[in-house]
Amino acid sequence: MGPHAHRNNQKMVPASESAWRVAQDANMLGIRVEFNGSQNRLREVDTGHEFVNLCSCSYLGLNSHPDVIQGGIDALRSEGVTGLSMAEFRIRLGLMEELEVQLADLFGGPVLPAVTSSALTAAILPMLGSGHLTDSEPLVMVFDKFAHFSMAFVKPIVADETLVLNSPHNDMNYLEDVCRKYPRVAYVCDGVYSVGGKTNLEALRTLQEKYGLFLYIDDSHSLSTQGKNGEGYIRSRLPSMNDRTLIIASTAKAFGSTGGIAMLGSRKHYDFLYRTGPMGWSQSLRTAAIGTSLGSIKVHRSPELGKRQEQLRKNIALFDEHIQTAQRGDGLHIKVVEVGEQDKAVKLSRELYKRGFYCSAVFFPIVPVGRAGIRLMLRGDLPTETVQSFIDNLKAVLATL
Repeated sequence: MGPHAHRNNQKMVPASESAWRVAQDANMLGIRVEFNGSQNRLREVDTGHEFVNLCSCSYLGLNSHPDVIQGGIDALRSEGVTGLSMAEFRIRLGLMEELEVQLADLFGGPVLPAVTSSALTAAILPMLGSGHLTDSEPLVMVFDKFAHFSMAFVKPIVADETLVLNSPHNDMNYLEDVCRKYPRVAYVCDGVYSVGGKTNLEALRTLQEKYGLFLYIDDSHSLSTQGKNGEGYIRSRLPSMNDRTLIIASTAKAFGSTGGIAMLGSRKHYDFLYRTGPMGWSQSLRTAAIGTSLGSIKVHRSPELGKRQEQLRKNIALFDEHIQTAQRGDGLHIKVVEVGEQDKAVKLSRELYKRGFYCSAVFFPIVPVGRAGIRLMLRGDLPTETVQSFIDNLKAVLATL
Protein backbone atom coordinates (compact mmCIF):
# COMPACT_ATOMS: atom_id res chain seq x y z
CA MET A 1 0.00 0.00 0.00
CA GLY A 2 1.46 3.37 -1.04
CA PRO A 3 1.78 6.67 0.83
CA HIS A 4 -1.30 8.58 2.03
CA ALA A 5 -3.33 5.41 2.49
CA HIS A 6 -4.56 6.60 5.89
CA ARG A 7 -3.53 10.28 6.15
CA ASN A 8 -2.57 13.04 3.73
CA ASN A 9 -1.18 16.23 5.25
CA GLN A 10 -0.39 17.73 1.84
CA LYS A 11 -4.09 17.69 0.99
CA MET A 12 -5.78 18.22 4.34
CA VAL A 13 -3.67 20.99 5.88
CA PRO A 14 -4.23 23.62 3.15
CA ALA A 15 -7.92 22.74 2.98
CA SER A 16 -8.43 23.20 6.70
CA GLU A 17 -6.12 26.20 7.22
CA SER A 18 -8.23 28.42 4.97
CA ALA A 19 -11.26 27.76 7.15
CA TRP A 20 -9.37 28.38 10.37
CA ARG A 21 -8.15 31.71 9.00
CA VAL A 22 -11.76 32.81 8.48
CA ALA A 23 -12.51 32.05 12.13
CA GLN A 24 -9.30 33.76 13.25
CA ASP A 25 -10.06 36.88 11.23
CA ALA A 26 -13.49 37.03 12.88
CA ASN A 27 -11.77 37.02 16.30
CA MET A 28 -13.47 33.76 17.24
CA LEU A 29 -10.29 31.94 18.22
CA GLY A 30 -7.92 32.48 21.12
CA ILE A 31 -10.44 34.32 23.31
CA ARG A 32 -8.92 34.91 26.76
CA VAL A 33 -11.40 34.65 29.62
CA GLU A 34 -11.79 34.70 33.37
CA PHE A 35 -14.53 33.20 35.50
CA ASN A 36 -17.26 35.59 36.60
CA GLY A 37 -18.37 33.64 39.65
CA SER A 38 -19.62 30.71 37.56
CA GLN A 39 -18.50 28.87 34.45
CA ASN A 40 -21.94 29.64 33.03
CA ARG A 41 -20.89 33.25 32.67
CA LEU A 42 -17.37 33.92 31.38
CA ARG A 43 -15.79 37.34 30.96
CA GLU A 44 -13.42 38.21 28.10
CA VAL A 45 -10.21 39.58 29.60
CA ASP A 46 -9.52 42.10 26.82
CA THR A 47 -13.00 43.65 26.48
CA GLY A 48 -15.02 42.67 29.54
CA HIS A 49 -17.64 41.07 27.28
CA GLU A 50 -19.63 38.43 29.19
CA PHE A 51 -21.03 35.32 27.58
CA VAL A 52 -22.40 31.81 28.14
CA ASN A 53 -20.04 29.08 27.01
CA LEU A 54 -21.85 26.52 24.85
CA CYS A 55 -18.64 24.94 23.63
CA SER A 56 -17.62 23.21 26.86
CA CYS A 57 -17.43 19.42 27.05
CA SER A 58 -18.03 19.61 30.80
CA TYR A 59 -21.57 18.43 30.13
CA LEU A 60 -22.60 18.36 33.79
CA GLY A 61 -20.48 21.25 35.05
CA LEU A 62 -18.58 18.98 37.44
CA ASN A 63 -15.27 20.67 36.63
CA SER A 64 -16.32 23.47 39.00
CA HIS A 65 -18.06 21.30 41.60
CA PRO A 66 -16.69 21.99 45.12
CA ASP A 67 -16.17 18.27 45.88
CA VAL A 68 -14.11 17.81 42.71
CA ILE A 69 -11.92 20.84 43.41
CA GLN A 70 -11.52 19.88 47.06
CA GLY A 71 -10.51 16.37 46.04
CA GLY A 72 -7.52 17.77 44.14
CA ILE A 73 -6.52 20.01 47.06
CA ASP A 74 -6.82 17.18 49.60
CA ALA A 75 -4.72 14.83 47.45
CA LEU A 76 -1.91 17.36 47.09
CA ARG A 77 -1.90 18.10 50.80
CA SER A 78 -1.97 14.44 51.89
CA GLU A 79 0.71 13.27 49.45
CA GLY A 80 2.91 16.39 49.50
CA VAL A 81 4.07 15.81 45.92
CA THR A 82 2.64 16.78 42.54
CA GLY A 83 3.49 13.34 41.14
CA LEU A 84 6.17 10.67 40.97
CA SER A 85 7.00 11.44 37.32
CA MET A 86 7.70 7.86 36.38
CA ALA A 87 6.01 4.82 34.91
CA GLU A 88 3.09 3.62 37.03
CA PHE A 89 3.99 -0.05 36.71
CA ARG A 90 7.30 0.50 38.52
CA ILE A 91 6.34 2.69 41.47
CA ARG A 92 2.96 4.26 42.11
CA LEU A 93 1.14 6.26 44.74
CA GLY A 94 -1.21 4.26 46.92
CA LEU A 95 -3.82 6.88 46.04
CA MET A 96 -3.71 5.61 42.45
CA GLU A 97 -4.63 2.12 43.62
CA GLU A 98 -7.55 3.60 45.54
CA LEU A 99 -8.73 5.40 42.39
CA GLU A 100 -8.67 2.17 40.36
CA VAL A 101 -10.62 0.28 43.01
CA GLN A 102 -13.28 3.00 43.21
CA LEU A 103 -13.57 3.30 39.41
CA ALA A 104 -13.94 -0.47 39.07
CA ASP A 105 -16.70 -0.45 41.67
CA LEU A 106 -18.45 2.50 40.00
CA PHE A 107 -18.36 1.14 36.44
CA GLY A 108 -18.58 -2.59 37.11
CA GLY A 109 -15.27 -4.08 35.97
CA PRO A 110 -11.51 -3.51 35.65
CA VAL A 111 -10.61 0.09 34.81
CA LEU A 112 -7.21 1.29 33.63
CA PRO A 113 -6.64 5.05 34.14
CA ALA A 114 -4.08 7.04 32.16
CA VAL A 115 -2.87 10.57 31.64
CA THR A 116 -5.19 10.97 28.62
CA SER A 117 -7.63 8.85 26.64
CA SER A 118 -5.40 9.50 23.60
CA ALA A 119 -2.46 7.83 25.37
CA LEU A 120 -4.65 4.80 25.99
CA THR A 121 -5.64 4.69 22.32
CA ALA A 122 -2.03 4.98 21.17
CA ALA A 123 -1.05 2.14 23.50
CA ILE A 124 -3.96 -0.21 22.84
CA LEU A 125 -4.91 -0.02 19.15
CA PRO A 126 -1.58 -1.36 17.76
CA MET A 127 -1.70 -4.24 20.26
CA LEU A 128 -5.30 -4.97 19.36
CA GLY A 129 -4.44 -4.99 15.66
CA SER A 130 -1.51 -7.36 16.12
CA GLY A 131 -3.74 -9.78 18.02
CA HIS A 132 -2.17 -9.46 21.45
CA LEU A 133 -5.48 -8.87 23.19
CA THR A 134 -6.99 -11.95 21.57
CA ASP A 135 -5.22 -15.04 20.19
CA SER A 136 -1.97 -13.43 18.92
CA GLU A 137 -3.22 -13.55 15.33
CA PRO A 138 -3.75 -10.12 13.67
CA LEU A 139 -7.26 -8.72 13.44
CA VAL A 140 -8.57 -6.77 10.46
CA MET A 141 -9.16 -3.30 11.88
CA VAL A 142 -12.23 -1.48 10.58
CA PHE A 143 -12.34 2.23 11.45
CA ASP A 144 -15.64 4.06 11.18
CA LYS A 145 -15.30 7.05 8.85
CA PHE A 146 -16.22 9.41 11.70
CA ALA A 147 -14.03 7.76 14.35
CA HIS A 148 -12.43 10.50 16.41
CA PHE A 149 -9.07 11.88 15.25
CA SER A 150 -7.39 10.45 18.36
CA MET A 151 -8.12 6.99 16.93
CA ALA A 152 -7.74 7.79 13.22
CA PHE A 153 -4.35 9.30 14.04
CA VAL A 154 -3.04 5.83 14.92
CA LYS A 155 -4.15 4.18 11.66
CA PRO A 156 -0.69 4.22 9.98
CA ILE A 157 0.85 2.53 13.03
CA VAL A 158 -1.89 -0.09 13.16
CA ALA A 159 -1.49 -0.62 9.40
CA ASP A 160 2.09 -1.73 10.07
CA GLU A 161 0.62 -4.63 12.06
CA THR A 162 -2.45 -5.64 10.06
CA LEU A 163 -4.97 -4.71 7.39
CA VAL A 164 -6.81 -1.44 8.10
CA LEU A 165 -10.14 -0.71 6.41
CA ASN A 166 -12.27 2.44 6.50
CA SER A 167 -16.01 1.94 6.88
CA PRO A 168 -18.75 4.34 5.80
CA HIS A 169 -20.30 5.89 8.90
CA ASN A 170 -22.48 3.45 10.84
CA ASP A 171 -22.68 1.12 7.84
CA MET A 172 -23.47 -2.21 9.46
CA ASN A 173 -23.87 -3.97 6.10
CA TYR A 174 -20.29 -3.05 5.17
CA LEU A 175 -19.09 -4.25 8.55
CA GLU A 176 -20.91 -7.56 8.28
CA ASP A 177 -19.44 -8.15 4.82
CA VAL A 178 -15.96 -7.72 6.35
CA CYS A 179 -16.85 -10.13 9.15
CA ARG A 180 -17.96 -12.72 6.60
CA LYS A 181 -14.72 -12.34 4.64
CA TYR A 182 -12.23 -12.36 7.52
CA PRO A 183 -12.23 -14.59 10.64
CA ARG A 184 -10.87 -11.92 13.02
CA VAL A 185 -12.26 -8.38 12.88
CA ALA A 186 -12.26 -5.38 15.22
CA TYR A 187 -14.43 -2.29 14.79
CA VAL A 188 -13.14 1.10 15.97
CA CYS A 189 -15.76 3.79 16.54
CA ASP A 190 -17.22 6.36 18.92
CA GLY A 191 -20.17 5.65 21.19
CA VAL A 192 -21.43 9.22 20.97
CA TYR A 193 -19.74 11.19 18.19
CA SER A 194 -18.14 14.60 18.70
CA VAL A 195 -20.12 15.97 15.74
CA GLY A 196 -23.38 14.47 16.97
CA GLY A 197 -25.08 11.12 16.69
CA LYS A 198 -24.24 7.71 18.10
CA THR A 199 -23.16 4.27 17.02
CA ASN A 200 -25.62 1.45 16.35
CA LEU A 201 -24.92 -0.51 19.50
CA GLU A 202 -27.71 -3.06 19.01
CA ALA A 203 -26.38 -4.03 15.57
CA LEU A 204 -22.81 -4.19 16.88
CA ARG A 205 -23.81 -6.56 19.67
CA THR A 206 -25.54 -8.78 17.12
CA LEU A 207 -22.39 -8.87 14.96
CA GLN A 208 -20.29 -9.62 18.01
CA GLU A 209 -22.49 -12.57 18.97
CA LYS A 210 -22.57 -13.86 15.38
CA TYR A 211 -18.95 -13.37 14.31
CA GLY A 212 -16.93 -12.67 17.45
CA LEU A 213 -16.42 -9.03 16.41
CA PHE A 214 -14.13 -7.12 18.77
CA LEU A 215 -15.57 -3.71 19.73
CA TYR A 216 -13.24 -0.81 20.49
CA ILE A 217 -15.43 2.16 21.37
CA ASP A 218 -14.46 5.64 22.50
CA ASP A 219 -17.36 6.90 24.62
CA SER A 220 -15.72 10.06 25.92
CA HIS A 221 -18.66 12.29 25.01
CA SER A 222 -21.21 10.36 27.08
CA LEU A 223 -19.30 9.33 30.20
CA SER A 224 -21.18 10.59 33.29
CA THR A 225 -24.11 11.97 31.29
CA GLN A 226 -25.92 8.61 31.13
CA GLY A 227 -26.29 5.61 33.41
CA LYS A 228 -27.18 5.35 37.09
CA ASN A 229 -23.51 5.60 38.01
CA GLY A 230 -22.51 7.73 35.01
CA GLU A 231 -21.24 4.72 33.04
CA GLY A 232 -21.95 6.43 29.71
CA TYR A 233 -24.06 5.55 26.69
CA ILE A 234 -22.33 2.24 25.85
CA ARG A 235 -21.56 0.75 29.26
CA SER A 236 -25.01 1.57 30.67
CA ARG A 237 -26.57 -0.48 27.87
CA LEU A 238 -24.39 -3.56 28.35
CA PRO A 239 -25.50 -6.09 31.00
CA SER A 240 -21.82 -6.86 31.53
CA MET A 241 -18.45 -6.40 29.87
CA ASN A 242 -16.76 -9.21 27.95
CA ASP A 243 -13.23 -9.86 26.75
CA ARG A 244 -14.13 -8.71 23.22
CA THR A 245 -15.30 -5.24 24.24
CA LEU A 246 -13.14 -2.32 25.28
CA ILE A 247 -14.45 1.18 26.11
CA ILE A 248 -12.21 4.22 26.20
CA ALA A 249 -13.34 7.50 27.76
CA SER A 250 -11.93 10.86 28.71
CA THR A 251 -12.35 11.90 32.32
CA ALA A 252 -11.71 15.52 31.31
CA LYS A 253 -15.23 16.05 29.92
CA ALA A 254 -18.46 15.44 31.84
CA PHE A 255 -16.59 13.50 34.53
CA GLY A 256 -15.05 16.83 35.54
CA SER A 257 -11.45 15.77 36.22
CA THR A 258 -8.57 15.11 33.83
CA GLY A 259 -7.09 12.01 32.21
CA GLY A 260 -8.64 8.98 30.55
CA ILE A 261 -9.86 5.50 31.41
CA ALA A 262 -10.20 2.14 29.70
CA MET A 263 -13.12 -0.03 30.84
CA LEU A 264 -11.98 -3.59 30.28
CA GLY A 265 -13.78 -6.90 30.10
CA SER A 266 -10.77 -8.90 31.23
CA ARG A 267 -8.31 -8.57 34.09
CA LYS A 268 -5.77 -10.20 31.76
CA HIS A 269 -6.08 -7.20 29.46
CA TYR A 270 -5.40 -4.89 32.41
CA ASP A 271 -2.26 -6.79 33.42
CA PHE A 272 -0.92 -6.63 29.87
CA LEU A 273 -1.87 -3.05 28.92
CA TYR A 274 -0.68 -1.64 32.24
CA ARG A 275 2.89 -1.63 30.92
CA THR A 276 2.32 -1.31 27.16
CA GLY A 277 3.58 1.52 24.92
CA PRO A 278 2.68 4.98 26.26
CA MET A 279 1.40 3.34 29.45
CA GLY A 280 5.00 2.46 30.27
CA TRP A 281 6.35 5.97 29.79
CA SER A 282 7.06 8.45 32.59
CA GLN A 283 3.69 10.18 32.33
CA SER A 284 1.57 8.99 35.22
CA LEU A 285 -1.50 10.87 36.42
CA ARG A 286 -0.55 13.85 38.55
CA THR A 287 -1.57 13.80 42.20
CA ALA A 288 -4.12 16.57 41.77
CA ALA A 289 -5.74 14.67 38.88
CA ILE A 290 -6.08 11.56 41.03
CA GLY A 291 -7.68 13.69 43.73
CA THR A 292 -10.16 15.44 41.45
CA SER A 293 -11.16 12.06 40.02
CA LEU A 294 -11.80 10.75 43.53
CA GLY A 295 -13.82 13.91 44.19
CA SER A 296 -15.84 13.30 41.04
CA ILE A 297 -16.55 9.72 42.11
CA LYS A 298 -17.95 11.15 45.35
CA VAL A 299 -20.37 13.27 43.30
CA HIS A 300 -21.24 10.29 41.09
CA ARG A 301 -22.31 8.37 44.19
CA SER A 302 -24.55 11.19 45.39
CA PRO A 303 -28.05 12.35 44.30
CA GLU A 304 -26.35 15.31 42.60
CA LEU A 305 -25.43 13.20 39.56
CA GLY A 306 -29.04 12.26 38.85
CA LYS A 307 -30.20 15.85 39.30
CA ARG A 308 -27.70 17.17 36.77
CA GLN A 309 -28.44 14.35 34.33
CA GLU A 310 -32.15 15.18 34.57
CA GLN A 311 -31.55 18.90 33.95
CA LEU A 312 -29.44 17.94 30.93
CA ARG A 313 -32.31 15.83 29.58
CA LYS A 314 -34.71 18.75 30.05
CA ASN A 315 -32.35 21.12 28.23
CA ILE A 316 -31.99 18.67 25.34
CA ALA A 317 -35.77 18.26 25.04
CA LEU A 318 -36.29 22.02 25.12
CA PHE A 319 -33.73 22.63 22.39
CA ASP A 320 -35.11 19.84 20.19
CA GLU A 321 -38.62 21.24 20.58
CA HIS A 322 -37.58 24.50 18.93
CA ILE A 323 -34.56 23.81 16.67
CA GLN A 324 -34.29 21.36 13.79
CA THR A 325 -30.98 19.49 13.55
CA ALA A 326 -29.84 16.12 12.27
CA GLN A 327 -29.57 15.09 15.93
CA ARG A 328 -33.12 16.06 16.87
CA GLY A 329 -34.77 13.47 19.08
CA ASP A 330 -31.65 11.38 19.72
CA GLY A 331 -31.59 12.36 23.41
CA LEU A 332 -27.98 13.51 23.19
CA HIS A 333 -26.40 16.82 24.14
CA ILE A 334 -24.22 17.56 21.08
CA LYS A 335 -26.04 19.45 18.32
CA VAL A 336 -24.87 20.80 14.96
CA VAL A 337 -26.94 23.58 13.39
CA GLU A 338 -26.01 23.43 9.70
CA VAL A 339 -25.94 26.55 7.50
CA GLY A 340 -23.95 25.28 4.50
CA GLU A 341 -20.78 27.25 3.84
CA GLN A 342 -17.98 28.07 6.24
CA ASP A 343 -18.36 31.87 5.94
CA LYS A 344 -22.00 31.65 7.07
CA ALA A 345 -21.03 29.32 9.91
CA VAL A 346 -18.43 31.79 11.20
CA LYS A 347 -20.88 34.67 10.84
CA LEU A 348 -23.50 32.77 12.85
CA SER A 349 -20.94 31.98 15.53
CA ARG A 350 -19.80 35.61 15.65
CA GLU A 351 -23.31 37.08 15.85
CA LEU A 352 -24.29 34.71 18.66
CA TYR A 353 -21.14 35.69 20.52
CA LYS A 354 -22.10 39.36 20.31
CA ARG A 355 -25.43 38.38 21.88
CA GLY A 356 -23.68 36.59 24.73
CA PHE A 357 -23.37 32.96 23.59
CA TYR A 358 -20.24 31.20 22.37
CA CYS A 359 -20.72 28.28 19.95
CA SER A 360 -17.90 26.98 17.79
CA ALA A 361 -18.12 27.17 14.01
CA VAL A 362 -17.43 23.75 12.47
CA PHE A 363 -16.35 23.23 8.88
CA PHE A 364 -14.27 20.89 6.73
CA PRO A 365 -12.49 18.68 7.73
CA ILE A 366 -14.47 18.56 11.00
CA VAL A 367 -17.67 18.12 8.96
CA PRO A 368 -18.15 17.36 5.24
CA VAL A 369 -17.84 20.14 2.64
CA GLY A 370 -21.07 22.10 2.32
CA ARG A 371 -22.33 21.12 5.78
CA ALA A 372 -20.66 23.80 7.89
CA GLY A 373 -22.50 25.21 10.87
CA ILE A 374 -22.17 25.69 14.60
CA ARG A 375 -21.67 22.94 17.14
CA LEU A 376 -23.09 23.42 20.59
CA MET A 377 -22.90 21.40 23.76
CA LEU A 378 -25.86 21.50 26.12
CA ARG A 379 -25.06 21.05 29.79
CA GLY A 380 -26.77 19.87 32.94
CA ASP A 381 -25.68 22.89 34.95
CA LEU A 382 -27.36 25.37 32.58
CA PRO A 383 -30.64 26.80 33.91
CA THR A 384 -33.69 26.31 31.69
CA GLU A 385 -34.01 30.09 31.30
CA THR A 386 -30.51 30.32 29.85
CA VAL A 387 -31.22 27.61 27.29
CA GLN A 388 -34.48 29.30 26.30
CA SER A 389 -32.70 32.64 25.88
CA PHE A 390 -30.11 30.97 23.65
CA ILE A 391 -32.83 29.37 21.53
CA ASP A 392 -34.54 32.75 21.05
CA ASN A 393 -31.30 34.41 20.01
CA LEU A 394 -30.34 31.53 17.71
CA LYS A 395 -33.68 31.79 15.90
CA ALA A 396 -33.25 35.54 15.51
CA VAL A 397 -29.75 35.26 14.01
CA LEU A 398 -30.68 32.35 11.72
CA ALA A 399 -33.47 34.51 10.27
CA THR A 400 -30.88 37.08 9.12
CA LEU A 401 -28.54 34.68 7.29
